[in-house]
Amino acid sequence: MNKTTRFKLIQETPLSSWVLVGISFLTLILYLMLLLVPISLDEGNPFWVLLGRFHPLVLHFPIVLILLVTAGILLAQLKPGIIHSSLIRALLVVSVIAAMLAIGAGYVLYLSEAYSGALVSNHFYGALITGSCLSISAICYELRPISDKFVRAFFFGFLFLTNASLAYTSHLGGSLTHGESYLSEPIAAILPAKKSNKAPEDMLLYSDIVATILETRCANCHNENKSKGDLLLTSHSAMLKAGKSENPAVIPGDANASELMVRVLLPEGHDDRMPPEGKPGLTDSEINVLRFWIETGASEGITKGEIQEKSVLAELEQMMPEIQQAQYKILEEKEAFEEALKALQGMASEMQVEILPDERANGKYFGLKMKFPPAPIGSRELQEFAAYFPYFSRVSLASSNITDDDLYYLGKMTKLRRLVLQKTAINGDGLPYLKDLPLLEELNLSFTLLDDGSLLHLLSFQSLKKVYLFGTSLNDEVIEAVQKHRPDLELILEEGPFY
Repeated sequence: MNKTTRFKLIQETPLSSWVLVGISFLTLILYLMLLLVPISLDEGNPFWVLLGRFHPLVLHFPIVLILLVTAGILLAQLKPGIIHSSLIRALLVVSVIAAMLAIGAGYVLYLSEAYSGALVSNHFYGALITGSCLSISAICYELRPISDKFVRAFFFGFLFLTNASLAYTSHLGGSLTHGESYLSEPIAAILPAKKSNKAPEDMLLYSDIVATILETRCANCHNENKSKGDLLLTSHSAMLKAGKSENPAVIPGDANASELMVRVLLPEGHDDRMPPEGKPGLTDSEINVLRFWIETGASEGITKGEIQEKSVLAELEQMMPEIQQAQYKILEEKEAFEEALKALQGMASEMQVEILPDERANGKYFGLKMKFPPAPIGSRELQEFAAYFPYFSRVSLASSNITDDDLYYLGKMTKLRRLVLQKTAINGDGLPYLKDLPLLEELNLSFTLLDDGSLLHLLSFQSLKKVYLFGTSLNDEVIEAVQKHRPDLELILEEGPFY
């Protein structure tokens, strides 16, 4: 291309093209600055927090625009002339600007609320890659005629990278908000289910078959974490004990008198039927297998290969594919839990705290407690566990550096049942962060600076059952008033447990 041709091309290039190229170059410079230039903001400053919280409000706009641009480009390739270049250019301009605003707001949120950890860092880097690839795509679209083979390949390459990075970054964003299995769990459900490798003949009737039925149908309401009617169905020994009905769930040799069988056979709509209305009931085959197991002594040792009764064998054969799939899923969950535990214990070792499976939560959730002498655990250390917040059911931060502001992060632990804040500097101003925790039953506030007014926050804690208040300066009259309004809430003037 000679000088005359270049000058003519510049003259014929519309102003909107130069606007797009200019904006794209500016965004690339901005992304490079965000990556390389250290910036600090006042943590918790209301102005920056407000600005940052626009991030989830605006981020969907560039996502939709990027997908529209991609669809428009591909459609134009399949059917030239159907979409005018000026429309593509307009979409690119708006998408580049929208991406810049979303990334900028996200960065402010990242700094102002002191997010940390690998998940949020990768989300930030993914956003920068997405924005940068989008800007480079826009520049390639305008610098030369799109028919140029080199530029064309460059353009489509970066457009592909934009969409790939967008998908990855969106997944990380969903994981930050909803947990790391936010997308992987439904994808796994769509794919063909894998089966357990255990031979059917070697399966134990109780632990491999009956326990699997109860785990998938009943254990969500009858476990150590939630024992509806004081009835546990998570172990053989627990099933032989009586719940509120004063009848054992299982009476070996007598299926008709076993509370488990009585409840599953009640008609639909009955208040005491198991499972309750709205949840899938047991199939006829599952009920028949449960009946057979109880009537033959509810043994833990009998295997499928030892069963002689043909009708029961036929029922088991029909159920076996579903049982094996359920077993595989339980095994996968167990392996994922072990991996998470290993990762958490590595982090805990560096922070000088202890993390173990919570034995009161059927080993499905984690417990965190301080070592002694206690390590200086504060907000930054708490945020390192952000990706695992939904998996903590028991937390003890006794004698730590936790403040009322840090209760904001504890309020994100939606499975939390027991929380120990004994001997910390909190005064109760941050207690409202915890009021919406749906399972919080026990709270230890002994030896804190809790004042009379802050104690009133506990009136709105719907699931709370026990609060330890030893060593506080609370007036007896205030304690009596709270007790009067919440007779179901036990206010205990004892130090209480450290874990």
